[in-house]
Amino acid sequence: MSAALRHLCEAYKYWIAYADIDGFRIDTVKHMDRGATRYFVSVIREFAQSIGKENFFLLGEITGGRKRAYETLELTGLSAALGIDDIPDKLEYLVKGYRNPNDYFSLFRNSELVNKGSHIWFRNKVVTSFDDHDQVRKGNQKARFCADAHASKVVLNVLALNALTLGIPCIYYGSEQCFDGRGGSDRYIRESMFGGEFGAFRTRGLHFFNEDNPVYRELAKVLEIRRKNIVLRRGRQYLRPISAADDGVCFSLPEMVNGQIRSVVPWSRIFNGKEMLLAINTDYDQPKTAWVTIDNDLHQGGDVLQCIYSKDAAQIGQSVTVEARNGKAVLITVPAAGLVIFG
Repeated sequence: MSAALRHLCEAYKYWIAYADIDGFRIDTVKHMDRGATRYFVSVIREFAQSIGKENFFLLGEITGGRKRAYETLELTGLSAALGIDDIPDKLEYLVKGYRNPNDYFSLFRNSELVNKGSHIWFRNKVVTSFDDHDQVRKGNQKARFCADAHASKVVLNVLALNALTLGIPCIYYGSEQCFDGRGGSDRYIRESMFGGEFGAFRTRGLHFFNEDNPVYRELAKVLEIRRKNIVLRRGRQYLRPISAADDGVCFSLPEMVNGQIRSVVPWSRIFNGKEMLLAINTDYDQPKTAWVTIDNDLHQGGDVLQCIYSKDAAQIGQSVTVEARNGKAVLITVPAAGLVIFG
């Protein structure tokens, strides 16, 4: 290896020890020599282990698709890949009602693509997000999630969908504060949170971390539920078929009609014989009720699932009864632009 690379490794080893760093985000891995990347990863990980950091996290920004990311991780030893391929697009526009839910959930069924079990690989090897500081995918129309007129109504849903599905969830700063930067330059999505020349909401020099922001507070509740339930952190996931409340016989996956979807979008997380049911509502203005399929083998008719989180606080604590429909199913209501969690 070149002297320059060895010196670079020494510099980063110094900062790990001096600042007690537990991981690095490595920029533009796509453009780095794989041999040099592998050497850096090995040296840094060995040093970290020598000072007691057994799981030093090395996250690579690898563009070019999931297959390329998988191959790069396998050849270099990086811990995980950041924002692979089209995950941000599917996350954002599913919640806004302009992508089929299966477009997002099918991203994680990648066993043929990367020759790995999708649940295991995507749970540990992919960092998922929807807002970021580059937004290359949007060309010259860069904008945060909340730049759309009414997107603040559903920003908690996209934060929750990110946190409560497979992958390692990453929240871009300010998303939980409903920052709404937009423009043809990166600067508009890199607002200052604590005062500076370019501030959030197109102002400057002001403090913008609002501890009373309702999205920030509700997200904290959702993340606490995630922390307490290993099924939401480690479980397999399944997009669930639904049926109209007045039907309960004909079930299908929720999907767009005439270019948009305004529907209950439910999914399950299953871990070690336990299932939790989650759902968002992509209708901004009206609550939606639907029959939702759950695992046939884990439930019996007459069992109950209890609501442990809802945008409508009055719904928390209420129960729904398991019935023999499409195997097994429950009838749930999701508030307008809302999120529910049943366990």
